[in-house]
Amino acid sequence: MEGVVLTRNPEKDRELARRLDAFGVPYASVPLLEHAPGPDFPDLAGALGEAWAWVAVTSPTAAGFLARAWEAAGRPALRVAALGGGTARALERAGLTPEFTAPEAYGRALAETLPEPGPLLWPTSSRAGEELGRVLEARGFRVRRLDAYTTRPRPLAPEEVARLEAAAVAAVASPSAVAAWVRAAAARPPLAAIGRVTAEAARAAGFVCVVWPERPGVAGWAERIRDLYEEKGHLP
Repeated sequence: MEGVVLTRNPEKDRELARRLDAFGVPYASVPLLEHAPGPDFPDLAGALGEAWAWVAVTSPTAAGFLARAWEAAGRPALRVAALGGGTARALERAGLTPEFTAPEAYGRALAETLPEPGPLLWPTSSRAGEELGRVLEARGFRVRRLDAYTTRPRPLAPEEVARLEAAAVAAVASPSAVAAWVRAAAARPPLAAIGRVTAEAARAAGFVCVVWPERPGVAGWAERIRDLYEEKGHLP
């Protein structure tokens, strides 16, 4: 049996992997999803030249696609708001230092705490829900959503599928990743979800043992992964 299977891109899971190393928890990486430009990505560079009170960025992936469009647009001045520390760091690496970072890493926290309502550009995934936009608009923001990227299952090699089938614990960060796992493998191992929404998707997909951290963030997620791995008898 394998150890923990991490299912995001290794770049995204760098901090999670570091914490699991510190706990002595073995893991392997099998990214389940890949990202591609969405239907609105061609419009993003032009939109960045317009006057925005804020550009809201809700994931490291969105930060990457924003950075590509920003370069193509000639690096115009932007006032960027980030959802969570991971997104903020991704923006900073691209040269876009956020002026505001939500106090907690979930969408409603950004929507409820972002100051100074005005025109807001939201480059996001075509799979993202509408709640962030609705809450912002209720607070007086004028939101323009652009579906800048899309997420799809990544084709897996046979050895990667074998890792899924042998996993002691699955670490999963989105309902899309849950769906990709179910599509690729028959195994339903104990699963540590990044949050409640992903946990609910996992239970609906047939995963029986599902846990998630009480508060958002990589630190709590890593602890839940360790605890689940230990509870199943894999740590001394």
